[in-house]
Amino acid sequence: MSFALVAAVSGDTSLEQRDRDERFTRALETLLAHGSTTHSAGDLVTLADGPEGILNGNAIERFLSAGVPRHTVDLVTRTVAAARDLTSWWPAERARVQSPADLAAIAQPTFGRSAQEQLHVAIVDGRNGLLDLRHVYTGTATGTSVRIGELLRPVLQAHGVGFAAVHNHPSGDPEPSDEDLRLTSELLAAARLLDIEFLDHLVIGHGRWVSIRSKQPSIWGGEAP
Repeated sequence: MSFALVAAVSGDTSLEQRDRDERFTRALETLLAHGSTTHSAGDLVTLADGPEGILNGNAIERFLSAGVPRHTVDLVTRTVAAARDLTSWWPAERARVQSPADLAAIAQPTFGRSAQEQLHVAIVDGRNGLLDLRHVYTGTATGTSVRIGELLRPVLQAHGVGFAAVHNHPSGDPEPSDEDLRLTSELLAAARLLDIEFLDHLVIGHGRWVSIRSKQPSIWGGEAP
């Protein structure tokens, strides 16, 4: 298992987001069709301030305050819970992380412009399917402030075969620091002891990123990514 050199995945556009919202509303309308409701799915999505409000359960009090009957709120809650059960039984295909560019495309929209430095661990299975992108630290990601065990714990908990570290530089400049290189070396040594493949350490900035494994292959013993 390794990173291949392929192009980055483009991010979502606002048009695509609107299309997903509309498909969510139509799906909710279908699921609620056999229940006794006084509000349409479109009304509920609007009151929830979007699909996210319904999916995370934050809209219940908003529904009740707006006069949505309790039985309708309960129906929506049960419907969302049932949909979660169905999708967890038959999960969607995992995102594939086959290159540093793939990981950068996932991480940059999430925290690439954070005002604070964040350190995440991308955990993958044996086919480079992304199991989780776990936020582990906020603050300065240096060899002295980061405990290696804290970075490897989520990989072990998720039964990951491999992982990559990724953190941002709030300055926007992704050039790795000496501390970044030292952390990479320490993390690689610990991963090898546990027989976990450490794929790469990415540093992301404002629209740019650097793969430490590509820039400093000698840390991996000269192994190319």
